[in-house]
Amino acid sequence: MSFNPDSVYKKPEDVVARANQDGTFVVMKMDDSNIFFKIEGVSTLVWKGLIEGQTPKKLSDSITKEYNVSIDQVTKDIEEFIGKLLEKDLIQKV
Repeated sequence: MSFNPDSVYKKPEDVVARANQDGTFVVMKMDDSNIFFKIEGVSTLVWKGLIEGQTPKKLSDSITKEYNVSIDQVTKDIEEFIGKLLEKDLIQKV
């Protein structure tokens, strides 16, 4: 599947996400695996944005402005992060 920066994603109903006091997110599928994933740092901004319906393009633009980093690097990092989330079925393309 090719990456589209204008795609919209959602959290599947069988995925639970909880914000911790330190700002990290714990995300897990409600299945028999008992595996959870910890999302921290700038990735929490991407996670929150994605489940709120923001596109990767919009997230790249806002993170680039806020952190004064290269748009190419941010876009690449977001694409890789989304790929991992999709691979683990933690998000779905709408």
